[in-house]
Amino acid sequence: MILSDGVIERLGRGPVPESLASGLPELDHSKETILPALCDCHVHFLETGLLEIDLDLGQATRFDDVLELILDASRALPGPMLRAHSFDPDLLPDGRYPTRDDLDAISSDVPIFIRRRDGHSCAVNSRAMNVLGVSDDLPGVEKDEAGRPTGVLRLEANGVAALASRDSLTRDERISCFHAAAWKAVRRGIGVVHALVGNKDPNDSDIELIVEIQDQLPIELVVFAQTEDVARVAGLGLPRIGGCLLLDGSFSSGTAALAEPYADREGRGTLYYTDDELTGFFRSAHERGLQLSVHALGGRAIGQALACYEAACGHDAASSRHRIEHCELPSAAHIASILRLGIAPCVQPTFELMWGGPGGMMEKRLGAARAARTNPYRTLLEAGVPLAGGSDSYVTPMDSLLGIHAAVNRPNEAERTSVFEAVSLFTRAAAWISFDEGRRGTLEPGKEASFVVLADDPFEVSQSGIREIAVRDLYRNGRRIALPT
Repeated sequence: MILSDGVIERLGRGPVPESLASGLPELDHSKETILPALCDCHVHFLETGLLEIDLDLGQATRFDDVLELILDASRALPGPMLRAHSFDPDLLPDGRYPTRDDLDAISSDVPIFIRRRDGHSCAVNSRAMNVLGVSDDLPGVEKDEAGRPTGVLRLEANGVAALASRDSLTRDERISCFHAAAWKAVRRGIGVVHALVGNKDPNDSDIELIVEIQDQLPIELVVFAQTEDVARVAGLGLPRIGGCLLLDGSFSSGTAALAEPYADREGRGTLYYTDDELTGFFRSAHERGLQLSVHALGGRAIGQALACYEAACGHDAASSRHRIEHCELPSAAHIASILRLGIAPCVQPTFELMWGGPGGMMEKRLGAARAARTNPYRTLLEAGVPLAGGSDSYVTPMDSLLGIHAAVNRPNEAERTSVFEAVSLFTRAAAWISFDEGRRGTLEPGKEASFVVLADDPFEVSQSGIREIAVRDLYRNGRRIALPT
């Protein structure tokens, strides 16, 4: 592979002809494997950086361990609020959340905010409820038999608390988070990240901040502005809007909008928008030429997204490559509509690795029959649906090799992908979904010389070993990015 001015000039086999090699510096990666730079198409960028700052509860498997970690962190607290992430009650024997009383016993003065791994529920102490502006009558405030808030928040209450907790970050802390997230990507050979930034608060300035500093980062960002303010996004010159704008919640928190009730609790989850609200937003963005993306996980949410895309965009949707993030439980009718409208799902294979399979969280929430239909990648690909891959970091690790491993090693063997298809999710298909297929995603003459150097070949190692492949180097436009230690 001969590079010139950051572009691939020529590819060939065998010794390089002397007439071509004369005077060129040479990099020998002959004992390694080169792929296009990996791309993660779904990263909550600020929150991924926050993983480096906040308390990590991801390894706690006993309730007492959760409380002990929070207590230790409260004693060494560097800031005005104790924030913790990756709490997963499904790892605990009794599946219990910390209550307001549990957290008040640790501190009644310092606000404590504990985010569930999926981000769709949290636990707070009394001080945090006050500081974060969570009133008792907000939808999603869990209450005990006496009508007293337990401190567990879902739905709108969780959203209010999450936004307010981020508001406590300074500008410098936010910039540090963006840099930390970018270097996490570099470590795993990811040269392009679809960065989901901002929120529905009109006073939030993270979208403008990421536009300001993105050229300082070692990787390329594809920015999705998470707002409904079409004029604001168009004024910034950004071509995309929505990102992980929530139409519903998650299976794990029991808030994904299902066609049938949950197997382990009452209800079918919640839709966060009316059809009229969503169609109006879609139409406004589509008329301004913006690519749209929304979070739709359960069947009712997927159906709503598709119906509103059709109402707002009609057959023009295909040329815009509008997206559905996650798209975990589509029906056969949904798949037919996805094909007819040309919608592009962005999927997260690591979800199945972490929560799928017999006895997993999805089976507990949905029952065995429905859990067997989640994330039907083989079905979607064989139908001709274009899929691209992401991690949903902070929810699962920003690690495209892990995503490739997960797609190939699905617990449900009938929905596994080939290694080639899995690699494509994070390379060629990832470039296509952002209209970048003309300049990256494959290694061929005329495209950017952006590639990852791997210690082993994912097509040659055992399929169970893909996740263990080490990243040796990452190049962007022909220049090596020094991997951080």
